[in-house]
Amino acid sequence: MPMFQARKENFIKAPAQVIFDIVSDVSRHNELAGSGEVLRIRKLTEGPVAVGTRFEADEDIVVAGMHQKFVATSEVVTYDRPNVISWTSMPSMSPKPKRIQWWFRLTPQDGNTRVVEELQVDFGLVMNLLMKLPYRFMRGGRIARGMEKTLENLKQLAEQRAA
Repeated sequence: MPMFQARKENFIKAPAQVIFDIVSDVSRHNELAGSGEVLRIRKLTEGPVAVGTRFEADEDIVVAGMHQKFVATSEVVTYDRPNVISWTSMPSMSPKPKRIQWWFRLTPQDGNTRVVEELQVDFGLVMNLLMKLPYRFMRGGRIARGMEKTLENLKQLAEQRAA
């Protein structure tokens, strides 16, 4: 079981394809991210985004009131247009997590698209047990608010494009 997981959803008045085009443009994730913690993105692989696409993010996160700057290297692990995109992310900080994984799942529903954003953070069994409550306290609320803002940003962009 992951140390931390979060799930947020929203309904967007736009076709799933329009929304998928936005969330799968990894080079612009810093503009979409609601946390403000993703500063810059560099795509590391050539060609269109697909399974195996790698990218880096310069990030500045707040943990217990202190800023931590690092680079996170990510890889797209699921790419099913226009239904789901998922990537794993490995930050260059200690302790190293076993897995950090993000998803955007899109489902057409009643002329809109239901968008679910999910996150799982897994540091391995021992760290997950020891740090579950402190991590939720130190990062959980900020992450959840960032995800809500990401979905608001996505809704605004997608509905403008679909209009």
